[in-house]
Amino acid sequence: MSRLRATARLQLHAGFNLQAAAAQVPYYAALGISHLYLSPIAAAVPGSTHGYDGTDPASINPELGGEAAFRQLATEARSHGMGLILDIVPNHLAASPHSHWWRDVLMHGRRSPHAGWFDIDWEAPGCEGRLWLPVLDRPLHDAVRDGVVRVVVDDARPGLRHHGLVLPLSPRSHPAAAAHWPDWAERCNRSVERLQALLQRQHFRLAWWRSAGDQVNYRRFFDINELAALRVERDDVFEAVHALPLRLVREGWVDGLRIDHIDGLSSPGTYLSRLRKSIDAACVSGGREPDSVSLHVEKILAEGEHLPDGWACDGTTGYDFMDQVGAWLHDPAAAPALSRAWQAASGDARDFDAVQRDARSTVLRQSLNTDFQRLLRTAQRVLQQRLAEADLGMAALARALAALLQRYRTYRPYSLRGADERRALAEAVAAARSALDGTGRAALDLLLQALPGHAQAESELRARFGQLAAPLNAKSVEDTAFYRYFRLLSRNEVGSDPQRLGMTGRELLQHAARRLQHHPDALLALATHDHKRGADSRARLAVLSTCTLEWRGAVERWSRMATQAGMPLPLPGAEAYALWQALVAAWPMQGVPGADFASRMAEWMTKALREGKRLSNWSDPDLAMEGAAAHWLHALLDGTPLQPLREALGTFVARIAPAGACNGLAQVCLQLCLPGVPDLYQGGDGWDLSMVDPDNRRPVDYPTRQRWLADTRSWSVLLEDWRDGDVKAFLVHKLLDLRRRYPDLFRHGQLQPLSAPARSPWLAFMRRHQRQALLVVVRRGSPATSPGPSLRVAPHLASSLALRGLPAGPMRNLLDGRIEHFNGTADAALLLAGAPLAVWINEETERDGQQGTTAAD
Repeated sequence: MSRLRATARLQLHAGFNLQAAAAQVPYYAALGISHLYLSPIAAAVPGSTHGYDGTDPASINPELGGEAAFRQLATEARSHGMGLILDIVPNHLAASPHSHWWRDVLMHGRRSPHAGWFDIDWEAPGCEGRLWLPVLDRPLHDAVRDGVVRVVVDDARPGLRHHGLVLPLSPRSHPAAAAHWPDWAERCNRSVERLQALLQRQHFRLAWWRSAGDQVNYRRFFDINELAALRVERDDVFEAVHALPLRLVREGWVDGLRIDHIDGLSSPGTYLSRLRKSIDAACVSGGREPDSVSLHVEKILAEGEHLPDGWACDGTTGYDFMDQVGAWLHDPAAAPALSRAWQAASGDARDFDAVQRDARSTVLRQSLNTDFQRLLRTAQRVLQQRLAEADLGMAALARALAALLQRYRTYRPYSLRGADERRALAEAVAAARSALDGTGRAALDLLLQALPGHAQAESELRARFGQLAAPLNAKSVEDTAFYRYFRLLSRNEVGSDPQRLGMTGRELLQHAARRLQHHPDALLALATHDHKRGADSRARLAVLSTCTLEWRGAVERWSRMATQAGMPLPLPGAEAYALWQALVAAWPMQGVPGADFASRMAEWMTKALREGKRLSNWSDPDLAMEGAAAHWLHALLDGTPLQPLREALGTFVARIAPAGACNGLAQVCLQLCLPGVPDLYQGGDGWDLSMVDPDNRRPVDYPTRQRWLADTRSWSVLLEDWRDGDVKAFLVHKLLDLRRRYPDLFRHGQLQPLSAPARSPWLAFMRRHQRQALLVVVRRGSPATSPGPSLRVAPHLASSLALRGLPAGPMRNLLDGRIEHFNGTADAALLLAGAPLAVWINEETERDGQQGTTAAD
């Protein structure tokens, strides 16, 4: 089996199960992928489309084909020299009766052996020592009165039915003899008082779903009531959650693990150390080397943040790279002009910091209020004596805690011993202090004393703080502020800071060099199952940073055309500005929207309005506004009155699309050539103009991709005929094959930046290992550099750039096959020959000191 070299992420579900994945192994092997990276395979809620709502972490989902289908996939992968990486979910399970653990807690409450497995606060005020279960579509009193909660005998046991949900009853609350159950159930259903009395005897308290934000007493995944957090720090929970993946490692079927939502765990560093030891022991037990199985963490890193020292993992899943390479595609100098355009369209002069801070306040008061109250009680308990000595009450502590959370920009603290963590906390404290009164500042000082402490109570406070700070970041920034602040949607991406528009090539290479030093096997992603828009959508929007005046004029013209046609866009300025960007980003490469494009855009618009929580939301959607926006989109994309506007949009996209495609090729080239392990999201080997889920999880057209692999057209021809995605597939295949031929060059090769003018659109670097050498030259796209319908770049644009530090001797162009003899220098015009990028490898490249095969052979 190959060493970890390049992965392909596959989203599994009943419509694309393990057997379907096995059928695509030959394709991915031919493409050059070393490992398939699978979404969760453990048993999940029936009908799950993603697997993160697991019900039994110890068994493989029967809807995916079960154990037999998994072994079929693993065997097929092994036969092609490929490995498998599993995505596992240690943070939570589905809060569903389909989960045996959760069902047992519902039946037996605190007496259940699994009661301590979930992170439940049984003493939470107002819960009467029971589990608060917010599953009703109306208040409990109304649900009983209206007969939508009834006793049923289902699966030979009594239960409570609410629409399609059946909850188990405590065995102590119903007759022991099964023969008595039907009559007893009928009597309960005939009497409101009897049914109320039965409900009082349960270990859970049925409640209206709207009560969750204020009352739920189990920690959730973010604010999703259907996902209950586990206490994986317990030995028994750890062993149960990891029994399946560790067994598959031991049996030799699995070669890597990806840890979902590492920041949800109480002590991520301790967890990773334990898991690494468990993986290594499983490897040794199965006759493998202990370091032969990789371990990656899903982790969002803030600006200037790095993984904590000592974490026993191979790095992140690549959101950091996705942010960095995406930032490089933008011209940083365009930030003021784009800000002015956004402010003019929206009437909102606030920067992103102010927008996300306001969103944090809203989320803390609403959907995460119960989590905040639990953290507040923990802080009060830890600081009780010090608060009393300082004459401070709960109100001051609450203000201080809320102010700190609203300004804490990283996902969470861990030990607070590293420089990154201390700096992040100090910055948040300084910002919070300026917003507090005297008593609030005094309470903040007490928090600052306790958070870094080593006592058990202080460690618990720090963990609880982190377990709220992480979902607060996700919900308020990615799922709220990203849908309120629309300066440029390409920077509203998971792991990105919209306030930072661009990044220089020097900065990008500095990040890459650090990755090579600390985590050479970190994953490099351009798209994920959670992205807000596809890699090539972002690449196209980045072009707007190179033509800001033209962009602003186009938006103003489109708005006038809609109004003059008697169909103005029925959204406020901010949301209208976002919609114009979304249309430009997702507009098909071929130029003609398909039959489903209007529906896809309408679905995106509805989600965007609800996530923004300004005009609509998930709890109380404004169906009239959403419907009006959807109607307008269908009129724009399918109707006649707005046809001139549709044509104007298409003309604008046609002008910037070649530059966007050049950007798309540049970023995938960097993904496959910079230090790290490239992770291709399913379908990303062709153009990816997807939007946020569920749009980014649509079926992949594998027959077309098979044809791309068999295509014999040259690089030069493909640059002319680029719209179907074959040119991107060609580049991906060539570079993956190069990584397969020369793995040591890509894993160990040192990174040598080649000089380019400051703030240059050019980026050039070498990778060197022993006598192996790779040269990469890419350029950001703009309408000026790609003025025609092809992806060719005018030669004069490269003639002024001379590169020095090249190896002496012959080098081969990987893409067009040319061989040139360099003597340490070359100009970009020769290297590119009109192409938007170039990859050269020295003709005498060797593998492990032996004469190697040239990449073009």
